[in-house]
Amino acid sequence: MLRIDYQKGKNRSEENKIVDENEIKTIERIMSKVEWENAKVEMTRKEDVMLTFFYQLDPNEPEKLEEYRIWFNQDMNTGIVDSNQNRHGELDESDAVKLKEFIK
Repeated sequence: MLRIDYQKGKNRSEENKIVDENEIKTIERIMSKVEWENAKVEMTRKEDVMLTFFYQLDPNEPEKLEEYRIWFNQDMNTGIVDSNQNRHGELDESDAVKLKEFIK
């Protein structure tokens, strides 16, 4: 993976990049723990964060993007929607706290 971009704020006006290899690997490990369910869902409010993963699988091809919309709920149960594959998942509280540390 090349980098992770994330946008947050009411209008996603705060845009940041994560390029540190260790941070990217940690976020990938956290996201691998999501228990996915194939379902298209609609949430009652706008996501708190939009994560975009950038992959370069072949230098002769354009980057591959994966987008995740994330909702941090008050009980720290975290909902995630994978826009690319129309699936929904959740993270437990400890992984949600770790993920939130990277999204400052």
